[in-house]
Amino acid sequence: MTKLTGRNRRLARLLAGVAMAAIAHGAAAQQADSDDTFLGTLTLLGTGLETTVFENPSAVTVIDEEEISKVPPARVADFLKDIPGVMIEEAGITRIRIRGEEARRVRILINGQAITDHTTYGPPVVVDPSTVERIEVVRGASSVISGQRAIGGTINIITKRATDEPFEATSTLSYFGATEGWRLSNSIAGRQGGFTWRLSQGKSDLGNRHAAGFGELVPSGVEDENWSAYMGYGTGNHYFGVEAQAYDLSSEVYTGIPGFTIDLPKRDLRKLGAFYEGTDLTPWLTSLKIDAFHQTIDREFVNNIVLGPFAPTIDTSNNDEQETFGLNISAELQFWDNVRTIIGAQYEDDALEVNSTSLVTPPFGPPPTPTIGFDKASIVTTSVFMQNEITLSPQLALHFGGRYYNVEADLEASNTAALSRNSDDRFLASAGVVWTPADNWALRGLFSQGYNYPTLNQLFTQTTAGGALTLPNPNLKPETADNFELGARFDNGMTVLDATLFHTKADDYIVRQALPPLGPTPRAQYQNVDGAETVGIELYAEHDLGNAVVPYVSAALMRRELQYGNGFNTSDSGTPDFSGTIGVRRDFEFRGMPASFDLYATGETGTKLRDNTGAVTAGAGAWTTINLRGSLEVNEHASVTVQLNNLFDKPYQPYGQMPGAGRSVDVVLTARF
Repeated sequence: MTKLTGRNRRLARLLAGVAMAAIAHGAAAQQADSDDTFLGTLTLLGTGLETTVFENPSAVTVIDEEEISKVPPARVADFLKDIPGVMIEEAGITRIRIRGEEARRVRILINGQAITDHTTYGPPVVVDPSTVERIEVVRGASSVISGQRAIGGTINIITKRATDEPFEATSTLSYFGATEGWRLSNSIAGRQGGFTWRLSQGKSDLGNRHAAGFGELVPSGVEDENWSAYMGYGTGNHYFGVEAQAYDLSSEVYTGIPGFTIDLPKRDLRKLGAFYEGTDLTPWLTSLKIDAFHQTIDREFVNNIVLGPFAPTIDTSNNDEQETFGLNISAELQFWDNVRTIIGAQYEDDALEVNSTSLVTPPFGPPPTPTIGFDKASIVTTSVFMQNEITLSPQLALHFGGRYYNVEADLEASNTAALSRNSDDRFLASAGVVWTPADNWALRGLFSQGYNYPTLNQLFTQTTAGGALTLPNPNLKPETADNFELGARFDNGMTVLDATLFHTKADDYIVRQALPPLGPTPRAQYQNVDGAETVGIELYAEHDLGNAVVPYVSAALMRRELQYGNGFNTSDSGTPDFSGTIGVRRDFEFRGMPASFDLYATGETGTKLRDNTGAVTAGAGAWTTINLRGSLEVNEHASVTVQLNNLFDKPYQPYGQMPGAGRSVDVVLTARF
């Protein structure tokens, strides 16, 4: 069992003292002012039109800057842990699942521009958490508005850009007790007339995790280094901007298997983007947005297997270089007072080069010759879409739209496979209704579709990992999903309720299907053979007891059935039946400065996974942790956030992840000038 170090113990006592003093003092303190209710936040996700969460037909959650400031920023994904239906994968590089769908079926956007990824794992979130201003999340299929890959949902991360001050500087230093790691982030920004600019730099070193009941997980460290630059100019109702980003990420994956190592020494991003936004350009053209970007991703994967002194050693590596050009255009039109329309077009051009090496060294005999593979492929996705909002009355609004996709993929060069092509044309639709029978009630219904075109790895590139060979399949079809939702929202300023009942049917899942072995080497190939049907309820609720003490709950109840291609169906899908967070928080003033505390429990029920033969191949037990965090504005230039994780040091291991962190303390110090 892990124990608090002397340094962590002192920090724990500090937090306990602050919390106790805050509670005692807070009885006479006033609640911090807030101009917006929880569901009044404006969002673009879900409809493409600026709509409050309260009136949105989709299952939307917005994490604003105030909420972000209260969470220790080890990773951006940490901001999303309390959203119902969202699960965080922490096995090496962090990825995000929504409603049980794997990370490769979740679309990740940064300022509306996609992080494209052609691995089978899904895109990582390559953003410095200290640069995030807000995050918008749509749960459920949303490919009409957000683009492909959005079967599980869409996450749009909006970074800090402009400022109203002539000059400002921010520095954040974070310490994370579970890894004895740290993050340092700095930014400067300013405004002069119509010009705004921002420069940000960050670096982190998160060491091996110390897990309750397991000790130090070796190796499990993660490092990143990043910088970003932004400059914008506004004149009248026109605004122009350019930005650049560099993000270097490396990770060691904890396997828990002696002699089996996975190393990700490189997952580096370089991005350059430009955008234009015009507002109220004509009486009927409310806004026009154009953005273009170019990004490169360099990825290295290394796997080493040593089975024993008299067994062969297997070494494999894959080096991927991906280049993407993207263009997004959208216009909001309003010819009538009660009708809003957005039309748009999207273009993505991905090129991928993969160099792979596999070496099997026998315990005796001459050294072998490595197997070297090379593949070069490209994929071009073009789509056009339209979304409409018709307000039939002050209480009733209809939403409907569609998107047409054209996708062309080519294997242009290879020394492992014959050159081939794949293409698809597809129309997707969505329709929703929102009825507000009273000012504080909104009822909604939604039908939406998801679309996930095969990755270039799945279509064209041969890969080796874990001693097994995976063959591509140029004849793969896209994965698709139909999503139905009913929802209710209530917000009277004291009580907030946001509930969703959903049913999603997904078809043509792409999975690795076993083939007869080639000599001693196990083989598999990607095939469209499986599907899934998911039914669930998502709930967020909170109530102000009248003295700024707010109990809350965020939870998801799901039943996910995997439908294998051989006719075997099972609800043992690796998705917990129940997951969620319940807690109580308070915002108040401590000696005239804003402060808050949050005591909460988070956890999920046990789960297991059966393969297409009915055999259980993986599983995890139920778990719950108790946690406490608090924040304090020391003065107008400095703040501190402290979080106690897993207060009772309970051992746990979420499904498909490494063991959870033991009792630990996180501390964040922020200075603003």
